[in-house]
Amino acid sequence: MLPLKLRLLSAILTAAVVMCSGCSLTKDPQSYMRLPRLPEDKESLKQLIQNALPPGASLVRPKKSRALGSIYVNDLNRDGVQEAVVFYQSADNAKGLTGMLWQQDGDSWKQLEQFQGEGYELDTLLFEDVTLDGNLDMLAGYSGGPKVSKGLVVYRFNGQNFSKEMETPYAEFIVDDLNQDNSKDLSVLTLERHVDSRLTVYQYARGGFQPVDTVVLDANVNGYASAKAGWIADGIRGIALDAGVGAHSASTQLVYFDQGHLTKAFPDHDVPLKPRQAINGDFNGDGIMEIGIDREPKGWEQEAMATMPWITAFYRWDGRQGFSTSPLYEWYMDIANGFYFEIPGAWNGDYTLERPKDEGVIRFTLAGGVSGVEWKTMPEETWNAMQPTADWMEIGRTAKTVTALLLTEESRKYTGSFRPLSGLEK
Repeated sequence: MLPLKLRLLSAILTAAVVMCSGCSLTKDPQSYMRLPRLPEDKESLKQLIQNALPPGASLVRPKKSRALGSIYVNDLNRDGVQEAVVFYQSADNAKGLTGMLWQQDGDSWKQLEQFQGEGYELDTLLFEDVTLDGNLDMLAGYSGGPKVSKGLVVYRFNGQNFSKEMETPYAEFIVDDLNQDNSKDLSVLTLERHVDSRLTVYQYARGGFQPVDTVVLDANVNGYASAKAGWIADGIRGIALDAGVGAHSASTQLVYFDQGHLTKAFPDHDVPLKPRQAINGDFNGDGIMEIGIDREPKGWEQEAMATMPWITAFYRWDGRQGFSTSPLYEWYMDIANGFYFEIPGAWNGDYTLERPKDEGVIRFTLAGGVSGVEWKTMPEETWNAMQPTADWMEIGRTAKTVTALLLTEESRKYTGSFRPLSGLEK
């Protein structure tokens, strides 16, 4: 067990789970190895794994993985032979998690080893070459529960089993090339509330992970909801750290290398606040990350935060002082119904939003009272009874409801502005 694991500093490192869109998110989707659609000659793997599990044990998926299954298959050491990794939880869960390492053996598979995990939950599982030897390492983020700190273990595969290369507590971690030296580095964010918080960038050298630099952060935040790496301004690679601050506010701090040292975009006492955590990313495809900041629509200033129909405006850091004065674009994100609406820039922010009580309707009205778009969320049975119809177009769906756009001469211009939230994961 991690020596950390159980100094897991009960409730000291509280890290919030990634928000709705998964937007979790926070790791490169290509870094996750997905459960393959195994052809018949590999179907034996699934059966072998099931047969090897103790009675009552069940396979475990990482909380933050975008993979669809629990079996991770890849050629870890690039020798042409596939390996497979799974984690399981025993019936009584007394020992915590157990990992299993398998290797392809002709037309079948053989188990190389079982190893003890370092927690009771698997928070994150990532496969990257962080030891810089051309092979994939396994980065497993373990947790003891939602109010307990997390521990990261970096495993190296030697062809037969895993060896531990690094163990450290964390709130979030990121694999990137933050200092732009053409070698991957590992950034580890830690938080001990009201005591200490910092981001440390490590790089593998001289047989171990060496700290490149550390920057001290505000330890008085409630917790971190996400950490995301990307270009945060022209020529500046950085990490956007979203934190909860107080009961009804959040902030985004940006950290980057400047002349070889980690630097914060904003002093701790002057990090721009926003009403709640929102997503960050390069959603307009220009190569530079935008920072999401929610705002209330015009006329909704007195609405309770819990029921506010938020507009998410996206800003860019100017590389010097702060965020741009005007948003690059705005979205209405219907998280419950699985889609978002790209508010047309041609509206120039001159619109109102209506939500008639108990009707399941959202209506955007343009200047001069011109109807913009209107959609309605209804039970699936109601939608099925309406079919076929040329007056409505489905734009969102859940297990029990369908959301449909009312098609008018004006709204038909914007049918391409409705997109599934799942697309933000790609």
